[in-house]
Amino acid sequence: MDTRIDVALILWNPDVIHLMSMVLSHRHLSSSGVEPADREKVENLIESAKPSVVVFDLDPPYQRSAAVLSDLMGRFSGCSFVMTCADPALALKFVPWLAGYRLFQKPYPIEDLGDAIDTKVHHTAESFAIASAASV
Repeated sequence: MDTRIDVALILWNPDVIHLMSMVLSHRHLSSSGVEPADREKVENLIESAKPSVVVFDLDPPYQRSAAVLSDLMGRFSGCSFVMTCADPALALKFVPWLAGYRLFQKPYPIEDLGDAIDTKVHHTAESFAIASAASV
């Protein structure tokens, strides 16, 4: 994939990926997604599509999936990350650094997640435009 997208959806269910893609499409945002189980596909999607936002679904054991998330955040520091999970309290118990981020609990209100993603896409685009103007 060499097409730039706005949002990479790293979610656990193809139906949820499809639903979120539809929600984002109605907001005029492009997206593509893969399930988190295939780390190579996740990395390839983010690297090739260069999204401004990555939506990542944490799963138990939270230490393991948060370690994957942390690696992705370090490797793709130009992306904003939005996280979802089934049990934010349990995730925070085992991964305290997640307290610095908003965690959307499943089943999350789809429009609320869409709003958070939309805001991050537009904030990232504005920051990029400001940085580009400053470097000229």
